This record gives sequence, C-alpha cells and structure tokens, in this order.
Amino acid sequence: MGAEPIIKATESTATRNSKESDNSHAKVKRGYTDELVLGICAPIGTNKIPVIDEIETKLKDDYGYEVERIKLSTLISDLYDEDIESIKDKTAAFSETLHKIKGGNHLRAESNNKSILADFAVAQINKDRHLRHTGVENKMADTEELKSQRKCFIIDSLKNTDEINLLRLIYRDMFYLFSIYSPLPERITVLTEKDLSVTEIDELIQMDDKDDSGQDVRNTFVEADFFVRASNANSESVSKNVDRFLNLIFEAEIVTPLPHEIAMYKATSAAGNSACLSRQVGACITDSDANLLSVGWNDVPKAGGNLYTEGLKVDNRCFKLDGYCRNDFHKQQIAKDIVDRIISLESLEPKDEDTLRKDLTNLVMRSQVKNLIEFSRAVHAEMHAIITGSQLTGSKMIGGKLFCTTYPCHNCARHIVAAGIKEVHYIEPYKKSLCLTLHDDSMTEDEKDETKVKILVFDGVAPRRYLSLFSKRLNRKDEKGELKTLDKAIISPRNRVPLQSLITLENQVIQSLPED
Repeated sequence: MGAEPIIKATESTATRNSKESDNSHAKVKRGYTDELVLGICAPIGTNKIPVIDEIETKLKDDYGYEVERIKLSTLISDLYDEDIESIKDKTAAFSETLHKIKGGNHLRAESNNKSILADFAVAQINKDRHLRHTGVENKMADTEELKSQRKCFIIDSLKNTDEINLLRLIYRDMFYLFSIYSPLPERITVLTEKDLSVTEIDELIQMDDKDDSGQDVRNTFVEADFFVRASNANSESVSKNVDRFLNLIFEAEIVTPLPHEIAMYKATSAAGNSACLSRQVGACITDSDANLLSVGWNDVPKAGGNLYTEGLKVDNRCFKLDGYCRNDFHKQQIAKDIVDRIISLESLEPKDEDTLRKDLTNLVMRSQVKNLIEFSRAVHAEMHAIITGSQLTGSKMIGGKLFCTTYPCHNCARHIVAAGIKEVHYIEPYKKSLCLTLHDDSMTEDEKDETKVKILVFDGVAPRRYLSLFSKRLNRKDEKGELKTLDKAIISPRNRVPLQSLITLENQVIQSLPED
C-alpha cells in the first residue's frame, strides 16, 4: 500500500512536467522564423539568371514563399552618385561595367568595410520586415509583435568573403550560398554580346576574379553551400538540381547524396589529413561505375611506401622536421642567384648594393618564379590517390573519375592523363596550373568533348554542408510505418533562427551604417 501514493505522485509530476515542457517548447518554437536568405556568387558573364529564376519559381509555386531579389549592383547605383565616365578607346558597355566596379570599391574604401554592400542588404531585409507588419514606410514595429513569414531574400551577387562571413554571422544556417558557374568560353560569348571587346572582356574577368580593392570572386565562389554548373551542356539539369537543393533545405522529401557528391565529400575529408604548410588538398578516384577506388592527400612520402601520418614513430613532415616549406625556400634561392648574377654585371650602373638587392629580389619574386611548384617534398593529393589506386585496383582506374578539392597542377596533369582517368571535378581554382597550356591535346574544360580528359567545376551539394543536409532530422514514417507525405506549402526549412535574436543582430549592422 505504501507504494501506491508514490506511483500516483510520480505520474502526476510527470504529466505536469510534460505539459510545462510542451508549453515552453511551443513558445520557443513560435519565436523562430521561416525566412530564408540565399546568396548568389557568380563570375562575370555567367548565365545565372535562369538559375535564379528557377529558384524563385519553385519557392513560390511549391513552397508558398514570397521572393524578393536584392541586387547589389542596384545598391551601388543608389549609393554611388558619380556620373559614368566615358573612357577613351573603350566601349560604352565597358565604361558602365567599370563604373559599377569602381562604385563598389569606392563604397568599401570610404567605409573601410569590405562587407558594406551586404550591410545595406541586411538593412533592406530588416526594413522590409517592419514594413510588412506596419504597412508604413520607415515605421518600426514592436519586436515582440513581429511574426515569422514565408519570405526568401535572394542577394545577387556577392563578391567577397567578408560579405559571406557577415551574412553567416547574422543568419547562421538559414543562409545558403549558391555559386553558379558557366565555362569561360560561354562567359566570353555572353560578354561579347554586350558589345565588349576581347581586351575589355579579359580586363573585366581579371578584375572580377580578384581585385585588391574588394572584389574577390575566386575565393568567394568556393564558400558555396550549393554549386550549380550553368553550362549549355548542363542546362537541362538545372531545374532538377534546384528542386533537389530546395528539398534538402526544407527536408521536404528523402534526398540522398549522388555519387559525385559522395566522392567530393571523401576528397574534402581526405584533405584534412594533410600537414602541408602551403595548402591542404584532397582527392578521390572512382571507377566508371562510381565505385570508390582510392583517396589521397598532399603530404611527404615515407620510405617503404605511402605518406607520413600522425602516430608513426618517425614523422619527418616539414612542420615537425624543421618547420619551413622547401618549395618557398628553393624559389627564394633561385631569386637570390638571379640577383647575385645581375649585381655582378660590370655594365650595371653604380647603386647602393643593399637597396639594389632588395629591389631586384622583390622584382624577381613578382615574376613567374613565384609560380614554380617543383621543389615541394609533398606528394600531391592526385598523385597519392593514383598511386594507391593503381596498387590496389589495377586497371579499374581507366575510364574513371578524379574528384579533387583544387584544380590539378600541370605536374599531376600528365599522370592523370596517363592513368586513363576520364574526368576531373574540382572546387577551388589554381592559378599556377598550366594544365591546358601544356596538355591541350589531351585535356579540356569543354564538357561536350569526349575525346579528351574533361576538367569540370563541381556541381552539387558542397562538402561543407554534406553532413548537415543529408542527415535525417524529421521522422520519415508515420505510426503505421508508412512514408510521410509533407505539404511543401507549409513545411518549415530545416534550419531556422529565432526572430528576436535575428533582429538584434541586424540592428547592430544597421547602427554601423553611414547616415547619409
């Protein structure tokens, strides 16, 4: 008898705690927003509009979202009121494009803030939220009264990593970056149709790729959550890919990784093994049926085969041996030798030797000498994967694919061709590579060319979001064990942020903006 009241009391307490838990859980959950913020990064000339249109259409039609595009180029026009300056011997199209680039650079320099355009985009998002609630321009709503809304803001287009970092700091995992890419010949065609000359196109592409004044598409592009290859040969896949990416964002349907996404994730994971002082690179090779053959990473080889790794009794990798990069050291030695030879010339005009030596050394190190890659002790990731795969799988590599975190160098290119690999997929560009210069007979970036080894930009879910997007969050079956069917028009995104904390962070950005 003594146990009965205890049981009843326990049940009562459990019930009460359950109700309290449900109430607090529901209250907190109601404070989260269904908003989405999508960023677009695309090299100049990329055919990005069809991709953005597809994202907007599917969000509206399938998910019941309102979509607003925030064009940073329009913000530049609004904030930079200088007249367009006609440039001698340049087309009007070039002058207009350069005006926007200069405008963006001016705003960054004037504010000493490389993310300034993203700051204004954040302010626009915040303003829109208050306007929707109050219906009055510039009237601030009570934060407590603001509610979740099914609205997506698409920011087009982001040009540097400071902008990406700011948006991720504020919007956390409800921000997704779409990096869209078209092959260079197709981009040149698009820019030519805008009446730009060949030299102007080359100049604009170089400025867009990386400019000391603020634009840095090269390093921004690789920060993507989703990569989209918007090429003529791949155009029919864009709609399917966008649909798949949105299904992942909302966890609306069961989506599992494609073979090439698995391979690139394994390549990225392998890169983490590298202790190279210059960069970490990972590679993965699959056969023609997408079966994994091998992985590799860049590091120092050891006697007996394979590479030095953590935990070995003897580890002679550079960072443990003597802490300097052999490749950099030998390039510096070459520069020193060139400078010594120049200074020794009798015809050289008299000058302070220390000053001359310093000036000449700087000059030489800015030449192609800095691009030499011949003196590293590390085996490159692609070579490590090829060697390991050849040892373990024999001829299975022929006709296979190589996935690498970085565009292959020209040293690896010859071995990739010789190994019989059919395709190379990469994420990060590598400006030092002379792949196509030295091996244009056997390598190409034209994805329609079946006679050569194709080098292609990766297209799919980025490795950085692989685990979070492919991990199950919701129950996929009901109480009967049957697959749940979700209503896309009301389902929330898998990653949401508390609205009040979001507004607090946005207000901090707004307060730092110039008043004019």
